[in-house]
Amino acid sequence: MTARIVYFHGQPGSPAELGLVGAADLAARSGVQAADRALDDPAPGFHGRVAVTAAALAANASPVRLIGFSLGAFVAMEVALRLADTAPDLPVSLDLVSPAGPLALGDFLPRMAGGPVFRLARDAPAAFDALTAVQRLVAGLAPGWLVGRLFAGATGPEAALTADPDFRRGMARMVRGTLSRGAAIYRQDMRAYATQDAARLARLHRPVRIWQGRDDTWTPPQMAEALARVLPDVRSLTWLDGLSHYSTLQQALPRILGPDLSPP
Repeated sequence: MTARIVYFHGQPGSPAELGLVGAADLAARSGVQAADRALDDPAPGFHGRVAVTAAALAANASPVRLIGFSLGAFVAMEVALRLADTAPDLPVSLDLVSPAGPLALGDFLPRMAGGPVFRLARDAPAAFDALTAVQRLVAGLAPGWLVGRLFAGATGPEAALTADPDFRRGMARMVRGTLSRGAAIYRQDMRAYATQDAARLARLHRPVRIWQGRDDTWTPPQMAEALARVLPDVRSLTWLDGLSHYSTLQQALPRILGPDLSPP
């Protein structure tokens, strides 16, 4: 039975990030479903939105492959956990690319490019909300400058990718979209991630493949290693030498969506 493939984007991000790394046509041919979370109804809260997504997937008995990039990996794992509780017989597998693992698994924040923001989301929600308001203002007035700051330390293939004018314009549009409508979904995702209970992942008895760039400064390699230790059914941890965050997504997607689309 053909598996449904569902993609969860990062934060800030949108399904457009597939196009920014040159994978839009491949994703379309593979039948990838990718929703823009910025358009979700924020009323149920993060876990309410996860429940809605899981219920929609559980309504069909065909296998599901979840692909999560960056903070989208956290969302994919939460959806899989919900499905394990509500639809335990549904075949589910996961591919986690540059995954944002639980902060509780190690001292990652000093190694993360966005560490100060995640620290505020975890420890000072009011200050995090104030920062988000400033980010919204900057994204509206000078999105190109904000994108430049996000990738200021990029090197190697990541630098080449993020120096591309089309990539930078696309990122600027994604950042604006993420921070629109009061940035409610962004704030919910960030807070839920920053306070995630790592112990819950021990219940995720579903096959997982992890794809990690060795030079990633957004989700450091130590985070992928810690995630691989705590998840009970990791089939592979694939290291991509010389790659960072988006360059890992660029290189991993063709391998994930290759000829063999059966669950790992």
